[in-house]
Amino acid sequence: MRFLDRKLDFRTRLFNVLALAGVGISAATLALNIFTGMRTSAYLSILLAVLSAGLLIFTYKTEKYQIGSLITIVSIFMIFFPMQFFASGGYKGGMPSLFVFAVLFTVLMLKGKPALFVSLAEIAEYIGISIFAYFNPERISWFQSEREILADVLFSAVAVSISCGIVIFIHLREYEEQKKQLASQNEQLKRHDEAKSAFLTTVAHEIKNPLNAISLHARDTFELLDEKNPDTEILKENQQTIEKMVMRINRIVTELTDTAAIEQGRLALELTPVHLAPLMRESAECYFGKSDTNGNELIFNLEENLPPVCADCARIMQVMTNLLSNSLRHTKNGKITISLKNGKNCQIVSVSDNGEGMCDNIKSKALKGYVSVSKEYWRHGIGLFVCGKIVEAHGGKIKIESKLGEGTTVSFTVPNTEDK
Repeated sequence: MRFLDRKLDFRTRLFNVLALAGVGISAATLALNIFTGMRTSAYLSILLAVLSAGLLIFTYKTEKYQIGSLITIVSIFMIFFPMQFFASGGYKGGMPSLFVFAVLFTVLMLKGKPALFVSLAEIAEYIGISIFAYFNPERISWFQSEREILADVLFSAVAVSISCGIVIFIHLREYEEQKKQLASQNEQLKRHDEAKSAFLTTVAHEIKNPLNAISLHARDTFELLDEKNPDTEILKENQQTIEKMVMRINRIVTELTDTAAIEQGRLALELTPVHLAPLMRESAECYFGKSDTNGNELIFNLEENLPPVCADCARIMQVMTNLLSNSLRHTKNGKITISLKNGKNCQIVSVSDNGEGMCDNIKSKALKGYVSVSKEYWRHGIGLFVCGKIVEAHGGKIKIESKLGEGTTVSFTVPNTEDK
């Protein structure tokens, strides 16, 4: 039923239950009043049915449930119910049950102090009119027989019980659903925290290894410098190794910083018109010359004269550096190809190698962040995760194609300027 849909807010469903109950109770009360001959109460029952239906339609179309709740409390609970009290047997009938119903729904529909103050005002009003009826019995349209009193009391009790039962059922069902959702979220957070803790331990280990290498080669350099005729080739090798390890640490720190920025939604871009072809060549030649010690051949397959795209130059170079870093580390005496071509409403960049490749398990997880603490996962770095987020921030897409033992191709798109 649309008025009790689980997607609706609890107080919205509560209001709808109240309005539907008002229509149903009014219709049944009308029949009872006709049976007992209480014409004034019958007219009031018709008025309540019309008012309840009108409020239900109004709030459903406008979604102004707070206004609907206030109108209900004032017009029905604080005006109509006292009128009905005087017209249908006073405290010797079913109205006291409806007073309880009114106070309960007021507390549930309102929030905080308003709920407390309004419910206390209702209680004071209901006590006041009951005392007034006791001292002024001539103002009450009393029932004429015990049979009529019993019928009204039983009817009111059943109507209130059903309405309250529905509300409690909805409330408990929502509580159980929220309890399950909370347990599921807590379990996910627990797994995420465990993965992150283990991941940071792995990161510390990965930083410690190059630091040890730096320390070892620096110590060796100092010892060589103490010699009368130090071997300059060894000194150069030591310095190259130290530089390589520093670059490795810098890459890890950059990836961690970017990962934190991504998680906090702080990955900012400085967009400018950029020609991708010269940018690809510059970043590749710079990084390749400094880092390749595996005898690889660098091949460019760049479509020239493409229009500029709107991109963050530094971030695109970071993506290229990460992709090249992975290819260089996993390819020996092979070929690394950098391609650029025009696509549909975008430009497509790809870095391909014929190196080790990835297994399907690692390939499926490589763009997902803290997904694994295995050495195999770390060998491909969290750089791919960062690359994916940078590409997505540009409005592009990234794709990995890889087969173990045959190589890897990582492609990403950058939308054309007019399509951004």
